[in-house]
Amino acid sequence: MKRIPQPLLRALEALAQSPINTSALAMAEGKDFAHDTLYRALNQPPALFFELSLELCMAMGGLDRGYLILDDVLIQRYRTPLRGERSISGRLGLKKMRDTATGGWVFGLSLVVLAWTDGKRRVPLAFLPYFAEEESKLDLALALLEWAREAGFRPEGVLFDARYAARQVLEWLHDHGWSFVTRLRSNRVLDGVQLRRHGGTRWVKTGRLRGLTFAVGVLKRGGKFYGTDREGWWDLRMREVYRIRQAIEEIFRGLQQELGWTGQRHWRRAKLLSHLALGLVAYGLIERQREGLGLSFYQCRRKLIAGKLKLDLSPLEAA
Repeated sequence: MKRIPQPLLRALEALAQSPINTSALAMAEGKDFAHDTLYRALNQPPALFFELSLELCMAMGGLDRGYLILDDVLIQRYRTPLRGERSISGRLGLKKMRDTATGGWVFGLSLVVLAWTDGKRRVPLAFLPYFAEEESKLDLALALLEWAREAGFRPEGVLFDARYAARQVLEWLHDHGWSFVTRLRSNRVLDGVQLRRHGGTRWVKTGRLRGLTFAVGVLKRGGKFYGTDREGWWDLRMREVYRIRQAIEEIFRGLQQELGWTGQRHWRRAKLLSHLALGLVAYGLIERQREGLGLSFYQCRRKLIAGKLKLDLSPLEAA
């Protein structure tokens, strides 16, 4: 691994150990370095942080085992501009987007995120921002999958909800030999009939979803539909594997509550994206450290804030 710039190591330490970490100024509070050090760290492109998250995942044996998860998250921005001042949302070029949690419209930035888990450990790997301009979220999802393929991942499966179960994503995965488990919308057509019109409340059926060139297994349980192309999962195991997708919700919660993904104060798009990408690496470092100590993610974070632990940067520091 190439040598990591010292400002970046200090920024990771500050992000993981600061109780308030929404800006470089807040993160430098009480530290033995100036906030300018952290601003220099945020001059690095997000791709560098993704490489570091990849290195952490590789150290956990993540290339040859575990699951990749695709999902998206809305990063909201709130700020009332002063008189005569352009709003921060306008400066960042953010659009109004629907918050699926509340149903309301907010200014925000949507990220398509790729993460890894083996069912116990979790590492957020990379994201691509969706600015509602040219590329669709499906385009971004495919770009992340291609990035993972080029990095050497051979996952046991790729997990995602119904919004990413589009023909182009499913065909890409099947063509590359990557099994998937996904939720399916009830209006998807299996062998010429919409799923909701297939009789019965609990069943497993195999056939062709409209638009696909290969067979899938579809499971109906509790009014929900799940699909996979892996024959060994054409039973209740399909739903058990899909439940592993919950790991990305835990990742989002940790990033938003603990690692500066909520309430960030950056006014420049590049700084904002780098701050969010820094959180991925900090999450991976905490996850690696807490496993060795037998702590939960949040217990480890509390000890870091209290000064009872120092963030272990050794996985990233040059030999």
